[in-house]
Amino acid sequence: MTELGTRLKEARTVKGYSLDDLQEMTKIQKRYLAGIEEGNYSMMPGPFYVRAFIKQYADAVGLNSDELLESYKQEVPSSTTEEVRQTMTSAPSRRKPISKSSNNISDIFPMIVVALFIIIGIVIFWYFYQNLAAKDDPAATETEQPLSLEEPETKDETSAVDSETQEPVEEEPVEEEPVEEVEPKQTIAMGTIEGETTNYTLSGSDTFSIKIVARGRAWVGVQNQSGVEMLGRELAEGETVTLDLSDNETARVRVGASPQIDVFVNDEKVEYGTPTTDRVTQNMKFQFSKPQ
Repeated sequence: MTELGTRLKEARTVKGYSLDDLQEMTKIQKRYLAGIEEGNYSMMPGPFYVRAFIKQYADAVGLNSDELLESYKQEVPSSTTEEVRQTMTSAPSRRKPISKSSNNISDIFPMIVVALFIIIGIVIFWYFYQNLAAKDDPAATETEQPLSLEEPETKDETSAVDSETQEPVEEEPVEEEPVEEVEPKQTIAMGTIEGETTNYTLSGSDTFSIKIVARGRAWVGVQNQSGVEMLGRELAEGETVTLDLSDNETARVRVGASPQIDVFVNDEKVEYGTPTTDRVTQNMKFQFSKPQ
């Protein structure tokens, strides 16, 4: 393991990140991250990718990537100018010989045009012939006398008189019972457990507040949905930190020593998905959905 790899690994350990976490943050394959820590650059695609991956690694664990590359430039392969060969092949334009089929089409085209004119003429003739035949038909020229239908007398007048004679009935007002508004009840549901990560769903609440209570010294990191680190340090015994994440849909809490840390969401304690005796380092991912 090189000095550069050792320094990067120590910074990752202080942050409490595993290689899986770093792979998720940087989108670099886990085997390449392990190769950087071990100083095995032969597995990389090339010198350019070695420097690019080291830079992303350093930025993710909070180190100055430019200063780091300058300090350990003897260990990092130099990224010589990689020539990008662009082969632009242009085939000479060749004129395709005119086939016999195209000659045949040019010979037949005038005949097709003449045939179309003949067909159009036949259609026009047939149309006028049908109109003349319809005019000569006496049955078509007869006009029908319109039938007059007498409308029956309506009973609107009698019904109007009856309605005037009837006295209106006064209806007693019905008292409406007040409807009690039911306030939404907060629900924190535990979902799937993937290794050291447990997924939770928060619903029935307009607010999303995370409170972290340290019963002993432990490292805690909190990131919002954009990957911004809201908290990332070691808490002292008895210290309490509260974060308002109501404007975020997701958040991740990473605890370095879970037996020493209690996590509350909107003042409701959230249990770890894996017992603290089985796994010390744990991740808690929350999905927050506001009620409509």
